[in-house]
Amino acid sequence: MLKFDVANGSPFVDAVEKLKAYLKEHQGFYQNQDFLLKVADTAQLYLENNDDFNKPFTIDLFNQKLLWRLNHSGKGSEAVCKAVLSNLDKPIVFDATAGLGRESLILQSVGCKVYMFERNPIIWFLLHTALYSAQNNQSILDSLKNGLPTLTNLGSFKDQVARGELLPSPDVIYYDPMFPQRQKSALVKKDMRVFHELVGFDEDTTEYANFLLTKTKHHLVVKRPSNEEPLKLDLRCSSQVSGKACRFDCYYCGN
Repeated sequence: MLKFDVANGSPFVDAVEKLKAYLKEHQGFYQNQDFLLKVADTAQLYLENNDDFNKPFTIDLFNQKLLWRLNHSGKGSEAVCKAVLSNLDKPIVFDATAGLGRESLILQSVGCKVYMFERNPIIWFLLHTALYSAQNNQSILDSLKNGLPTLTNLGSFKDQVARGELLPSPDVIYYDPMFPQRQKSALVKKDMRVFHELVGFDEDTTEYANFLLTKTKHHLVVKRPSNEEPLKLDLRCSSQVSGKACRFDCYYCGN
C-alpha cells in the first residue's frame, strides 16, 4: 500500500494528484509492501516495517560521481554509447525503461536526443521530481553540454502509442528489461535492492522487444547479463557490445 505525506507549498502537489488518479485507475500496484512517499521540495520513498531499508530511497541524478562521469563520458568510452550511437549522428533515442535515469543522461551527454519512458508510477514520479530540481539548478544546467533528456508522460512507450500521444520517430530504442536478480541480495547495492522491490521483473520482455522492433527506424539495443543468451526475437541479433558486467545486443531493422 502506498501512502502520501505532501508538504504545503510543494511544487509537486499537482503531480501527486495525477499520480493518485493513475493509481486509482490502475489497481494492483504496491499491494504486497507498505510505502510512504514524502514530498516537499524533493521526493523520498520509505519502505515501512522493513528494517533492511531504514533510509529513504530517492533518485539523485546529479551526485558528484555521476556528474564526473557525464562530463568525461565519450562515444568510445561507454559501451552503451557505442551500441546506441553506432554510426549515427545525434540520433533520437527512446529509453524504453528509464529506471534510475543514469543511462538516459549518459546518452544525452554524448549528443543523443533522449526521450525517457517509465511505466512504474513511483519511479516515474521520482524521475519527474529529480529532473524538475535539475531544471531549476543553473549550476547543474551549466555543467551539461547537451542539456537534459525529456521525461515523457507516465506509462510505457506502448501505452502512449495506444493513447495516441504525439511522439517523434525514434532512430534507436534502448531497452533494459528487469530480470530476476541472480546475485545474493547482500551483494547488491541498496538503491538497486529498493528498485527491484518496487519494480519487480518484466514478464513480457520478448513480446515488448518485438513491439519495439516495429517502431525504431535504425536499430534496437537490448541490455543483457553477460552470461545470458540474446533474446530470441523476430530479427536475429546483428552485433554485440560488451560492458563490464553486461552486454548490449543490437538488432538492426531499417524500418
